[in-house]
Amino acid sequence: MVKLKSIFSLGILVLPLLFASPAFAHQEHLRSAITHTREAVAAGRANKPSILVRHSTEALHYAREAQADHPNVHIKRGIYRLKEAIKFGNKHRSSATTIANRALQELERAPM
Repeated sequence: MVKLKSIFSLGILVLPLLFASPAFAHQEHLRSAITHTREAVAAGRANKPSILVRHSTEALHYAREAQADHPNVHIKRGIYRLKEAIKFGNKHRSSATTIANRALQELERAPM
């Protein structure tokens, strides 16, 4: 019984390490960037520029993390576009929405 408890305890300690792998982190960061970028585009289409900027900022954070995990040209382009969407967000909602949509296209092209 004691041996079974120690194996179980070891499993609890090791299991989180398996999910902390760089590939898993990259996938999660990229998925989060894509999700927030989709939300940014939806907010722009709904004429909510402040929400577009907020989601673009969150997407930028996750895209930078994904780029740090596994550099890729599509993520790099997505980061550039997200910065542009944030810059134009409150003043030129229509342009920012188009730019955020281009960022989304780039991020979706990046390999998981």
